[in-house]
Amino acid sequence: MSITAKQTVSTTTTTAKRTKAPCSRPKFADLPTFINVRVEADSIRFELSDGRTVSIPLAWSRLLSSASVNQRNNFIVSAYNVFWDDIDEIIGVENILFGKELYL
Repeated sequence: MSITAKQTVSTTTTTAKRTKAPCSRPKFADLPTFINVRVEADSIRFELSDGRTVSIPLAWSRLLSSASVNQRNNFIVSAYNVFWDDIDEIIGVENILFGKELYL
């Protein structure tokens, strides 16, 4: 004859609430500005006033990816934004530094 013991295990689930760390982004006025912008075959290269150069793939912008070479090269650079008026695209310093969506 065999005896089977039934074992009951009590489990307690503890849920820790996650909180977001305070954002460490600089104030808008403290952001670097665009010094130069160059559109290449498959990327856009941004030179910033703090000495950094940041490149992003053209594929990050659906509008620029599907634009003609002339449309890609027809842009206006301001301190904090690059405007492609022909295709209604804007890329800002915050977009390339903090990974925000490529629109304002």
